[in-house]
Amino acid sequence: MIEADSKRAFYRQGSWLVITTFISGLLMFAVHIFGGWMSPEEYGLFVTLLQILNLMMIPALGLQTVFAQQTAAAIMPQQQFDLAKSTRKMLLICLCVWMAIAVLILLNQEAILESLKIEKPTALYVTLLLGLPQLWLPVLLGILQGRQNFAWLGGAAIANGVGRFAAVGIIVALLGGQAAGATTGVLIGLTTACLLAGWHGRQVWLGQSGASRGNFEAKAWLKRIIPLTLGLGAGQFMLSADMIAARAILPEADSGPYGAAGMIGRGLVVFTGPLAAVMFPKLVREVAGTKSRVLFQALLGTATLGVLAGIGCTLAAWLLPDIADRFSALAAKKKIVTEITPLIPYFVWSMLPLALANVFVAALLAKERYRAVPWLVGIAVAYGLMLAWLANTAEPPSQQTIILTLGGFNLAFLGTAAALARRYAPSPESR
Repeated sequence: MIEADSKRAFYRQGSWLVITTFISGLLMFAVHIFGGWMSPEEYGLFVTLLQILNLMMIPALGLQTVFAQQTAAAIMPQQQFDLAKSTRKMLLICLCVWMAIAVLILLNQEAILESLKIEKPTALYVTLLLGLPQLWLPVLLGILQGRQNFAWLGGAAIANGVGRFAAVGIIVALLGGQAAGATTGVLIGLTTACLLAGWHGRQVWLGQSGASRGNFEAKAWLKRIIPLTLGLGAGQFMLSADMIAARAILPEADSGPYGAAGMIGRGLVVFTGPLAAVMFPKLVREVAGTKSRVLFQALLGTATLGVLAGIGCTLAAWLLPDIADRFSALAAKKKIVTEITPLIPYFVWSMLPLALANVFVAALLAKERYRAVPWLVGIAVAYGLMLAWLANTAEPPSQQTIILTLGGFNLAFLGTAAALARRYAPSPESR
């Protein structure tokens, strides 16, 4: 009975995070609708600034995971005191890092404005402001994840998407804002999410009476954050590196359809990712050496969602050209449709192994099996070298060749992660 209740709770929480991730991602993507109200130059600047924001996420990848891990494990009062002090210290460190970056950028402002072709520095200043909530948010979300407060973990994601979409729409479409205004809308959405996550996790980071007795072990935290960042960063590299290579390898006319199809394939990984997020704190609290049902549930759920999404996308790709012939609104876009749809099946099935691998990676990191990280990084490095080799071959590879290379290395990444999860599962001595 207890196991059945646990299973129902797992799938209920996982479904909620899948829904909130989908809604948030859809709203963030929908922001680009308002590009029609901006000049081409300003819209190009806005997209560039968003890519800078995405790059700023990479160093913070380990922060959410380590705080989810520490929050889930903080059961005894002293552990809770340590967590409260560590959270405040880490938020202060993030503030100091952000200030140092801001000073460095402002000292080189003229060169940056010239290289990014920014006429007015307002957009750059707003992007600098975005850096602070971008660094703080993973810490606050990690606390919610570790406390298994999935309601507000998903709620913060929706607030980010809704706030961003509404603010950009008002500023750009109604008030005539350009890149700086659109970036301000992103700042509003991100800050809203940060405030919500901070408020609902305040019991942790504010601490309780006696929290002053807490300890902050800087070296211990660094030892956790570095392998987590590398482990998660390997998966992030596998997810996104092909697009950079494709833009360098393919003719400019082919990179657009490749990117559109790739967005659908990457969406499969993002869509199934919340199940691993639900699994993570549950694995942290499991007794060492016990056989985990949570890992099996997360793997089964991810595989089921991934296969269904893959079948749906494949069928849609086969049917869309015929549908375009029947509807005049789509007939005008048939050329674009016929360029994109043949690539979609390649992408979704090449990305499915990565979605499954991320479950095993999350399980390894939840149990602090950091000896697995160099192997995962090794696969990512080998993949990067292969892409570099493809970019320098005498005869440029086709779109399908690049995608199949991605699929092959994702399979290798999955096999390695699964083997490592099995190898390092038994006991804490294998850490």
